Amino acid sequence: MSKITKKIIAVFAVVCVAMSSFVGCGNKSQDKEYSESVEAVKQYALEIGSAEDNNPLAADPGIDLAEEDPTEGDDASEDIEDTTEVVTDANGEAVTTAVTVTDDKGQPVTEAGGSVVTETVKVTTVVKGKSGNKTETTKADSSYEAKRDGRYAMWLDISKDENFYFEDDFLHVKFKIKDNIPDGDYKLQISPDLSDVGGTAVYPSKVLDGIIRVNNGSIEPVDVSSETGMVFYGDNVACKQGDTIDYYIRIKNNTGLVAFVVWFYFDSNAMDFISAEASGDFEEIARNTEIGSSQKAAE
Repeated sequence: MSKITKKIIAVFAVVCVAMSSFVGCGNKSQDKEYSESVEAVKQYALEIGSAEDNNPLAADPGIDLAEEDPTEGDDASEDIEDTTEVVTDANGEAVTTAVTVTDDKGQPVTEAGGSVVTETVKVTTVVKGKSGNKTETTKADSSYEAKRDGRYAMWLDISKDENFYFEDDFLHVKFKIKDNIPDGDYKLQISPDLSDVGGTAVYPSKVLDGIIRVNNGSIEPVDVSSETGMVFYGDNVACKQGDTIDYYIRIKNNTGLVAFVVWFYFDSNAMDFISAEASGDFEEIARNTEIGSSQKAAE
């Protein structure tokens, strides 16, 4: 059972207990106030928040997104060794960058005509273990270290007793790319937790992380044209230091949802989170969800 499924059940259990002081759950049709109160908790307007909010309904998964969910009895605190990975683009090709060749004294090597000698190297990323809870992006000419940060988008509407179907972009996120960060690719990781109207956990066939490419050439958009199952994915965006970018999180082949908690993780040493809001087909659905703290931006 997914986390959001458990949350739906828990919300109704709490309401039933709270309202039973003046009317039994089995007699709710006889009391208008009871009915209106129960109807209210069937909606939770889109909320954007962070781990610091300590929202028990949207707890940070706190896991390596490349791994499966931990099973009962596993030691979730066990350390994982650091690994070095070559950064690739949307086509799976290694991303490269040009660096200056230096001599033993650290001085640039020049050709006979005075031109500085450069060489092309692959961009790599060091993935820290669980206990580190962050990733370090390294390039041949930089000791840059990333800082993993995240925000959640939470929404629930079971007032209509039916699934909602929305396609393509449904979350619009704004980031401000920081000045003086290294050129290269910065991953935006996604962790969705979903439920349908039957209270059943919904698992996408694929979850594809996005890439924010900073001053490192163009980047191909994510291609999901051949996908037949449900896909959650983030954009690939090319930009430069200092830019403010519009970033979209998308869904394809939505089989029907009434609730989600979608976490997205980014490098806060490379970019500042500005805001997030509903977009696309989901914008009107979110607007009609009346109860809750709508579109709250967490700085």
